[in-house]
Order: sequence, then structure tokens, then C-alpha cells
Amino acid sequence: MKILFDHQIFFQNKYGGISKIFLEIMRRLKERKLEFDTAVSIEEYQAGILKDPISKIQINSPIFFSIFTIYQWVRFVFRIFRQPIPDFLLKRESGIFKRSLRNQIHNIDIKVNKSLEKNQYSIFHPTYFQSYYLPSLESSKTKMVLTVYDCVHEIFPEYYGNSNFILNNRKALCESASHIICISNTTKKDLLRIYKTIPEKKVSVIYLAGDLSGEPKTPLFFSIGDYVLFVGNRADYKNFKLFLEAFDHLRKSENIHLVCAGGGSFSFSEKKWIREKKLDQFVHQIPFSSEAMLANLYRNAKVFVYPSLYEGFGIPLLEAMSVGCPVLCSDTEVFHEVAGDAAWYFDPKNVLDLESKLLHLLDSENDQKELSERGYIQAEKFSWNKCADEHIRIYQTLSEEV
Repeated sequence: MKILFDHQIFFQNKYGGISKIFLEIMRRLKERKLEFDTAVSIEEYQAGILKDPISKIQINSPIFFSIFTIYQWVRFVFRIFRQPIPDFLLKRESGIFKRSLRNQIHNIDIKVNKSLEKNQYSIFHPTYFQSYYLPSLESSKTKMVLTVYDCVHEIFPEYYGNSNFILNNRKALCESASHIICISNTTKKDLLRIYKTIPEKKVSVIYLAGDLSGEPKTPLFFSIGDYVLFVGNRADYKNFKLFLEAFDHLRKSENIHLVCAGGGSFSFSEKKWIREKKLDQFVHQIPFSSEAMLANLYRNAKVFVYPSLYEGFGIPLLEAMSVGCPVLCSDTEVFHEVAGDAAWYFDPKNVLDLESKLLHLLDSENDQKELSERGYIQAEKFSWNKCADEHIRIYQTLSEEV
């Protein structure tokens, strides 16, 4: 058995999110001395560096005269004149960066295709939803495993537009895959409901994990008093605006702050909301550069709030629980699947429901303690070792068919 993971997600994401899933699996493949390759060298990925596996030359740094350089100059001009950078520009940063690297990415695409055509691997596991390899896969003996992380693009197409490559490619990729992994039963159910031609027998559910309990305890690098915590991307279906409205009401009776960890700087529209509600001194965006920093943001929060309208799994739920942070989250099917009875739930479309439950939880140390204790137990039901073992079982079964 020999596995190839491609390069897509490592150009798409900074460390975390989907890339973390693959890094956790690869680490355990290495521990078990199972043979695998990555289309790019990811040894320095956490530092933002991708290299060619053979030459060891960095390949994710745009040349000076590129579209990304122009983008950076445009941002610089906005800053010079102290003007807010438009949201539409900020949302396109990742796409502009990738476009500026299209020659490097195309060269890697070619190398992956050649390896498939030569049957150099028994298993190919692409990390995202580009379809560059499908023609080569058709003539290859290599078995493809595809992971579907969620169906958010199908359920909320209004946020992505008609040209979204995931919507355009998902059906063909699923039909070409030898096996499909979904990260929750909810995602599996959504996938089979939307794409009725996919046979259920080739779809498995493998849960993720989110254990930060081993991260060292360190003092916070800021001092604001008590706070509730929001983690990650705040756009669209993440439902941050409703949370901000609830927090605005809450501030009238509670001396509390809101910390938004990660997710990038506040956008122009977010700054406008915060300013209009006179919350400038109480809502903070805090970047973090390590899992130790994130763990301590959870540990010191009064409550972690997860208001998403939809997710494929919900790693932050388990991260919070693993270090004893009480969880208040949306009343959605997948969150019940992951959090069980170790969280409180609210209607994600009802600002008053969120406000009242958050207020109740902040005022009750007994309820906080109970949720914390239940959270420790719930988080232990999920592990990256179990996740890796189930991936390996699928890889081995398919390899026997090659």
C-alpha cells in the first residue's frame, strides 16, 4: 500500500481547518511506518512555507510582478489614505493569491497526473475539489478516496455564486471516487439526499477530533476581564452578526467582553456594526499562531459560543470541551451529533433565545461547572488515533483490490 495526498488544501488554507485533518492522519501514518507521499513538501507548512519535494525550493511565494503584488499595493494605498479596505477585496485575497501561483500549481498538477498514469500509488486522496486529475484517474489502476467535509455550497449557494468550482465538480468527483468519507452522519445524509446517484455502500462516516488538553497552560497575552469566545471565520452562514446583536443586548446588563479568535481582522462591515452599536471597547479580534494560544483562549473564556447555521462537523466544540470551556451552540442536527448532552443549544435564527441562554449561563456557575464536566467526557469519545485507524482500514481494503 502506497498513498498519495495532493496539494490543493495546502495552497487553499493556512494551517488549521481541513489541512489539520490531513496533517493529523499523515502524522499517524508516519508513526505506523506506512508509506505515503505528499505532492508538496509540508514540513514547514505551519510557518506558511510549501516546497517542491525534490528541489526543496519554496513554491508558494508569488513572483514580484504578479496579480497578488498588485493586490498588496492596492491594500497599501487604502491604508495610506486611512480608508477601509472593501469587503469584496478581502474575500478575494485567497483566490488572488492562488491565481498568482497558477504556474506552480499547474506544474504540480502535471506531476500528480503522471504518477496516476504510471500507477505509482495504490491510493490517491485529493485534499479538495479541483478536478484536474480526473482524465488521468480514468486510465489508472489507482483507487481514489474523497473526503466530503460538508454540503454548505449546495445548501447555501447564494454565498458562493454560479461559478463556484466545488458546486461544479462535486458530483463528478463523487462518482469517480472508489470510496467517499463523510465527517459526520449529518454530512453523509445531506450528500446522499442531494446527489441521489451516489450509492450509499461506498460512503463511510469517520469522525474527527479536537483535543487541546495536552497544550501547556500559559498566561493570556491580553487583559480585558471576563469574556465570551467566538472562534474562526465569521462570514455568511457562520451567523456572527446574530451573535453580535445578542451580545449588544447582553452588554446592557453584564460586564462582559467578546473575543473573536482568528478569522482575520474585522471587515469594513463588521467594524461598522461594532461602531454603530458602540461596542468598540468590548469586541476584540485576537489572532493566534499556535494551538497552545488557542487552548488558553478557550480555558479562560466564560463560555464558547458557536452560532453557525450549518457545519459539517464542528471541531471547535470538542476543542472547547477538551479544556473545560462550557459550550453554547446552535440547535442543529450535526451539533447534537458531536456535542450530545455536553452543550446548551439555542435557535440560531432567534437572537432573543441566544441572549437569554447566554445570560442564564453566565449567571450560573453551577451550570458552567456541569457543562464543563460533561464536556470532558464527551470530548474523550473522539480521537485522532481512531480517525486515522479508520482511514487506514479504508486505504488497506481498497489497496487489496488494485
